[in-house]
Amino acid sequence: MASANAPAHRSLYGIRSTAPNQSQPHTPPRSPHVLSGSYGSPSAVRAEDDLVLIEIGSRFIRAGFAGDSSPKAVESWGPEKRRRVGDFGAWQQQQQQQQQQTATGVWAADYEIWRFDLRDFDLDLFQHRLDRLLRDAFTRCLLIDSRPRRMGLVLDPAVPIPLLSAVLDTLFNNFQTPIVSLLSCPTMSAVAAGVRSALVIDMGWRETVVTSVYEYREVKTTRSIRGGSLLLNGLYDLLRSILPAGEAKGKKKRVVSFDECEDIMCRVMRCRTCVTKSPRRQPAQLDTVEEQDESGTEAKQTDGQLEIPLRSTDPPTTLSLPLGKVADLCDDTFFNGSPLPDDDEFPIHLLVYNHLLQLPMDVRAVCMSRLMFTGGCSDILGIKGRTVDEVMSMVEAKGWTPVKGKGFEQARKKRSSQNRSDPTSQMTVDKSSGGGGGGGGGGGEREREEEEEEEDPVEAKIWRNRPVTRPLQGQLRAIHSLGPWAGASLACHLKMAATATIDRDQWQQHGANGASRPSDVDTKAQQRHSGLLRSGGGGGGGGGGGGGGGGGHHGNWTLGVWGVIPSSAPKPILDTKHMRQNPELYERTCLDRKYQALAGNAGRIVDLHGQWLELRRMGSSLRHRVKLLGCLLSLEQAEAKAESEIESLALQLPNLTDTSTPPTRKITQHVNRHARPTKLESSTCTSSSPSPSPSPSHVEIGSRLGILDFASAASSTGWGWYYLVGQGSQLEQALIQFALSTASKHGYVPVSPPSLVYSHIGSACGFRPRDQNGEQQIYSVAQADEDVRRGVPARCLAATSEIALAAMKADSTLDYHHLPIRHVAVSRCYRAEAGARGADTRGLYRVHEFTKVELFAWLAPDDSVARTMLDDMVAIQLEILAKLGLYCRVVVMPPSDLGASATFKIDIEAYFPSRARRRSDDDDDDDDDGWGELTSASICTDYQTRRLATRVRLPADNNRLSFPYTLNATALAVPRVIAALLEYGWDEASGTVAVPECLRPWMDGRHRIGGPASSSSCM
Repeated sequence: MASANAPAHRSLYGIRSTAPNQSQPHTPPRSPHVLSGSYGSPSAVRAEDDLVLIEIGSRFIRAGFAGDSSPKAVESWGPEKRRRVGDFGAWQQQQQQQQQQTATGVWAADYEIWRFDLRDFDLDLFQHRLDRLLRDAFTRCLLIDSRPRRMGLVLDPAVPIPLLSAVLDTLFNNFQTPIVSLLSCPTMSAVAAGVRSALVIDMGWRETVVTSVYEYREVKTTRSIRGGSLLLNGLYDLLRSILPAGEAKGKKKRVVSFDECEDIMCRVMRCRTCVTKSPRRQPAQLDTVEEQDESGTEAKQTDGQLEIPLRSTDPPTTLSLPLGKVADLCDDTFFNGSPLPDDDEFPIHLLVYNHLLQLPMDVRAVCMSRLMFTGGCSDILGIKGRTVDEVMSMVEAKGWTPVKGKGFEQARKKRSSQNRSDPTSQMTVDKSSGGGGGGGGGGGEREREEEEEEEDPVEAKIWRNRPVTRPLQGQLRAIHSLGPWAGASLACHLKMAATATIDRDQWQQHGANGASRPSDVDTKAQQRHSGLLRSGGGGGGGGGGGGGGGGGHHGNWTLGVWGVIPSSAPKPILDTKHMRQNPELYERTCLDRKYQALAGNAGRIVDLHGQWLELRRMGSSLRHRVKLLGCLLSLEQAEAKAESEIESLALQLPNLTDTSTPPTRKITQHVNRHARPTKLESSTCTSSSPSPSPSPSHVEIGSRLGILDFASAASSTGWGWYYLVGQGSQLEQALIQFALSTASKHGYVPVSPPSLVYSHIGSACGFRPRDQNGEQQIYSVAQADEDVRRGVPARCLAATSEIALAAMKADSTLDYHHLPIRHVAVSRCYRAEAGARGADTRGLYRVHEFTKVELFAWLAPDDSVARTMLDDMVAIQLEILAKLGLYCRVVVMPPSDLGASATFKIDIEAYFPSRARRRSDDDDDDDDDGWGELTSASICTDYQTRRLATRVRLPADNNRLSFPYTLNATALAVPRVIAALLEYGWDEASGTVAVPECLRPWMDGRHRIGGPASSSSCM
């Protein structure tokens, strides 16, 4: 008998049980949860001691008190639940016909509480639906008032974060729940079966989920879409095919209601037995008597028919349903399928076999002997035995070897035949194994005799009365479970710790973002405080999560890592001291570059730094006082938060503008003035009606030559992409080789960079939105859910090879004597051009993917050295454009045209005749009409190296660590240069385009594009 002072989990009398059934009518006993303080004991008024347990599924909600053997309320959702008081529309035949669902629509959507596919799912409507169901359960079945009570949620581990947030918001805001404990359905099913490890097969409404639980921890989960919804749709198709011809004509309308079809499925559905039933499985392995006695009468039952009255058809009719077709439907839904199914549509037996095959050997040995079936579809007659027989036959045929194929089968049969044909070896093995076993047994007996002489008689009596039992392993066996709600009720009543415990105040302050990251959770503390077999009263997350003594036992709860910079990223090293000393300078820089939203960051950094200093001063004084350790912890957290916010704000600030940057565009020189277009003939035009430029555009020229194809690209990819065909593709390669050879002559080392980079690397290089609408400049690559859960960093397509080149030296220290380090790279660039959509929509001038040759350099942190290197890069650009024969000009850009990383920028623009209005020879060349950017060169100082943690030691300053400067320049933007060459070299008379002399070695000596390929022809 348990003593009064024994812990709660050792007292069997503390577990509530339902009243026994009585044959005579009687008044049901009054629940202790509804006794008022006037008539009950004083403890009855403590509503916070009662833990309300809620299980939410796709179709049903179960609610009750912890310690009860079964839930007191089982609520379902349907069209009837949506009616208000006084709504009698359900009894009006005309309205029923109007509300009749179409055959192509979602049939069961009105009967589902939620679904994991959140596309076109209204979360607000789901919250109202959940609130109504819970209030009905609490007031009609649980008979409890509106006082706040602790609650436990039994949920599937795959519930999406938005659904979980909606459920928690409903409980915390509508029911004022102080604490919610989260419990996993598969683990609770194992608890309800009385085992620590199990293979839980949940045959639910939307899908069948197989979860392996080992020592109360979920090891693996696999899913299949074969569930109750698929079976119900198949049954409806079967009923409609059997209906008389006149009633089955209207295929656009549902001829049988959902409720009637579901009722037929629950009453009639059955499953055939396995054709190759294994003799090893004993009938006692399954506890359902009906399933054991089916095999003898199955042949007779499959030939019979069942008369079913249908009342939802118009008119009502009686249907003769063959039982054999019902069994075939169940087999097709759960066990039959295509030879090569998708990953989410495996048959049940194949899903279970593959799941066991992928488990570790020790976990598989334990779980395969503890198969348990849960969910509504597991109640189908014969489906449990069929699943076990199918899995056992697959094990006997294939074993536990994942290797398959004809060669492997031939080798296995050959080894088995050799073992059967050589009995001597088998006898030798048997004798050796038997001798070894006997010798081992003899040694064990001698040791046992020696131990018996020295053992304590009292201890021997204890061991005789309590023999050691070994768990069953390595055999397929099905066991019975009371379900996840019953397991959670037992676990919470025994005050076992929950998977997670969420406090109402913390949730309302932070929401789902307040969850701890996995890296912040102490694994050992989790194992000590969240183990399911923690004994003792109070403090458990599942049963005592809200008690005063339980606060220290609440494990850190986490919802995963989203939007966090990975730990592998280099830590930015920012000059926040300069930002604090010159906040007005940074504010003016942001306003000049139209970053109005970031103008206050510098001032905020100053305020936060003052708070940080004060917090640090207070923290340093408290570190010497042990009694104020809790206060010290909060101060350190505030200190870290302030430092993190400083870093976040500083990362968003752009680079300072160089003092030599002009306030407006400044033209410094022109190149190839002799290539300036001559005066255009305007005999057919008048001053009052200007005509467009007679010069054809590169789009028209390329289309006539057949080297540009925009129509095919629009069909395959969309606007902003193009095809270069024939000599156009050859011209692109010639430009690339010419630019590479020119850069290599000046000492630049070629590099082939990747096109995919981490998103935080692109952000560190200054590629972020230029406008206030939050539109991205780069293309981000979508991540799989598994990568998001594992914290894999997000990736994006490189907008320029500058990003990949800058990342080459990330988180490293350069040798000062190796500076400058110069590279030239050829890469494909991907630009969203979010801020310029609608401009230059035709042609090669503004595209989303193009080839570019980029110059990049690291050099000593010296402004004069940077300006010299910039002049050298501009000289290389001018040399390339001069040899190509393009009319260009050099422009120093104002602050409004600088990128986030640039402090000084020079653009080289080319004149495009097709982009200009009608002009004369005496027009001013400084007019922006007709000019377009070809290349650019920028000084980034230490903006990128600080954010990428690239450092250099300065020998002249006692080897002090500093940050090198970076420069980048576009040697050649291939599409724009091709556009300019087509317009400059076009000859209307011959219909050809002249090839510059510098490109002819890479054009097979060709002088013109579109004409004969003779190298002797002149331009």
